[in-house]
This record gives sequence, structure tokens and C-alpha cells, in this order.
Amino acid sequence: MKKMALAMAAGVIIFILSSCGQVKNFDNTVNESLDFEDKENSDDQIKKDDELEKLIGEYDYLSDYGIGKLIIKKTAYGYDISDYESESSYRFLADSSNIDIIENNRIYVKYPERVFSDDTVIFSYYILEYSTDEINVYSAKSADEEGQLLYQATRKK
Repeated sequence: MKKMALAMAAGVIIFILSSCGQVKNFDNTVNESLDFEDKENSDDQIKKDDELEKLIGEYDYLSDYGIGKLIIKKTAYGYDISDYESESSYRFLADSSNIDIIENNRIYVKYPERVFSDDTVIFSYYILEYSTDEINVYSAKSADEEGQLLYQATRKK
């Protein structure tokens, strides 16, 4: 009887110890996957920052109100993208948090087109297609849509 109780106690201890090892392995797996996601997000952010860094400056375009200005500048919190149709009106003001995607020389700026009283939001996109000294700006209902060309802005020298 004593041997049986001792064997059961040993079995319970072995079971508990083996369970601890599994939890530790699970935690390590979770931590490793979180570290991978953080590194991936960090790499994406570095790529976005590199692309935006190249575009910093002021760009002019013809608008219905005269000369419009598209301005991309670095701030303490990231980047600001401002589109002024004239000195007294703007088309959009965005910061890094509004940038949804940067790929294939295109920046997809997601903005709330409409906000309803029940907190429903309808989003649209400004798509900035860039080259060395020009940015074409499009308006689209979704990131999958080609968009309508609004204007072509040229880097101010």
C-alpha cells in the first residue's frame, strides 16, 4: 500500500514537472512569435520612413484657386502630409497614422470621408504616386481602386 501511494505521488510530481516544461515552451513560442511580429513591424516602419524621407519637401500644382501646395515634412512624431488648394483652404491634412500602405511608389493615405452620429465612418483614400520630382495625387474609394487623378505636383526647387 505504501509503495502504491509512493508511486502515485511520484507520478503526480512527474506530471506536474512535465506540465511546467510545456507551459515554458508555450511561453517561449509565444514570445518568439511576438518578437518576430515586432521585428516585422519595425522593418515595415523603417521602409516607410525611408520612402517618406526621400519625399520631404514642397510641391506646387495648379488648382482652381491658383497655386496649390503639397508639403511633406518630418515632425517629432513621424511625418505630416498637407495639401493646401490655396492659402486659405486645404484638401487634406494627414500624419503618419493616416498612411495605410506604401508600395510600388505609391502612398495610400486613408482618411475619414464621412463620420455619422452613430460613429459609423466611411473611409476614402488619397493615393500619392511619386517619382523623383513629381507626385501625382489620386482620389479613390478604396485602396484596390485605381482612383481619379486630381493633380500633378512638381517639387519646388
